[in-house]
Amino acid sequence: MQRFADLYSVVYDLIDDAKRDHDLVALHKGSHGSPDPHPVVLGMGRHLFDQGRGLLSYVGHRAGSNGAQVMPEHLLRFDLAHQPRISTRAIAAVLAATIRRDGESARDLLARLAARPHRLGQYRGGSSGFDEEARAVAVTHLRQAGIPAGLFEVMICCGGAKGVFMSACGAVMCRHENERVHRMSGRLLAPVGYYQSLRVVPPVFGGTIDTANELTGQTVAAWLQHTSDVAGRIVYVPLVNNVDGQVLDEPRAHGIAEAVLTHNHRHPANPVWVLGDDVYIGSYLDVAVRPTPIGSVTGTDLGAPELGSMTEWTVTVVTSSKTFALPTARVAFAHTSNRALRTGMAHYATMLSHGRIPQGDELTAAAALALTPQSWIDDWNNRYQQRLRWLSDQLDALNTELGRPVFRIIPPQGGWYVALRIHPRLLGDRRIQSSVDMLALLLHYDPHRRASGLALLPGELSGYRVSTEAPEFVLRLSVAVDDETLRISVARLREAALTLSGPDAGAVIDGALRRAEQVAPATVRTGHMT
Repeated sequence: MQRFADLYSVVYDLIDDAKRDHDLVALHKGSHGSPDPHPVVLGMGRHLFDQGRGLLSYVGHRAGSNGAQVMPEHLLRFDLAHQPRISTRAIAAVLAATIRRDGESARDLLARLAARPHRLGQYRGGSSGFDEEARAVAVTHLRQAGIPAGLFEVMICCGGAKGVFMSACGAVMCRHENERVHRMSGRLLAPVGYYQSLRVVPPVFGGTIDTANELTGQTVAAWLQHTSDVAGRIVYVPLVNNVDGQVLDEPRAHGIAEAVLTHNHRHPANPVWVLGDDVYIGSYLDVAVRPTPIGSVTGTDLGAPELGSMTEWTVTVVTSSKTFALPTARVAFAHTSNRALRTGMAHYATMLSHGRIPQGDELTAAAALALTPQSWIDDWNNRYQQRLRWLSDQLDALNTELGRPVFRIIPPQGGWYVALRIHPRLLGDRRIQSSVDMLALLLHYDPHRRASGLALLPGELSGYRVSTEAPEFVLRLSVAVDDETLRISVARLREAALTLSGPDAGAVIDGALRRAEQVAPATVRTGHMT
């Protein structure tokens, strides 16, 4: 192999290359606006390493016990004082209903789990145990989201959401005959704006990605009919789109679920599976939208109870990395009620070294899901809303200054990303054929000034393509930055726009494309080879 030229790597190579000459404003990152999770979550990590005990012990410690002797009244005291988004009493109730020993009271169970040491040298999960508290957190979270989960239906996986995606694609897109493994050339349908790393997962197992401009019941049904001869199919359904922030509302969720459940009812020998990406759950910006996780829908909701439940065909995944501001705990919690799928995913999680979870990551991720107050999440959502309104006003003013509509955004309904759409009328230069090329211009619009340059993610990473029918360049930017960074970003966008529509535009474009060509050929940057 003489060169590795995947589009994902090329984009980051372009950004890293530009850093040599420019102090870029980084709007391409996916991190939450808070530099740390809520303080009560940080305390879980300290408690584990200082005391060697788990979540329930920590809750008791915060409520006045010594951490090893926790009683139900300590949970009540904690819930009243800290207002966690998931009641610790509800977590304890899940455990009491599931893992109590014969003759053991709920009070005794709580005391046993709180006193149990979590040694850093011990394995966790599977036959090793010690993950019941984290599982119970996930179960309670899922039930609050409308997904009827059981304690032993939950999987905990290293590698974050990507780890779950890998395990699910392996389980669905490969057929196993004892020691023989056959790739089935599966297909995955995703909306444009999908999580950018997803694009490299199906090909590992011989699969491909198909994209839809909008994921609806109609598009899913049409795709299922078009791919009727394909085995190993998956539909990727994000609760919040990773580029434009569109939230999966109830009508659209019901439409997708109806297409899936109807197909699987009619074709049980070749079902379609679903990846429910719920990692941005709770990060909502539009109060008029009713978010509906795809795994929560049942045939009864559709007026057809004979169709069953989406949990039988869906892997729902949630992490601490987005809404709860703990991306460094590379842990995902996943659920499906389908035992065979869980077995397949557990196999691949083991093979990919995703099945054994470090204690600190598992317990702090569970604490982030459970103990983060809803008021803290709401406060950050309000900050993002304010920044979005300000950004929209600034882009309107810039379009007015340019004398034509060049920049366009559609207000996102969730998350903290904005799909910035730039019309090619800004340039009047047909050499710019992709959003990756547009990124190169934004990185190098002022080649002689250090304090210049904007780093964003081009839409090609998430399935967008520039075409005659869709001529706008699409770049994802984040508003999970401080107000001063956003102000500087808009100022630099204005500088770039004035330069690229001025007399020096040709020279700037020449230089930016030459610089980009040194990093990657045009065939990669245009998305013709991904």
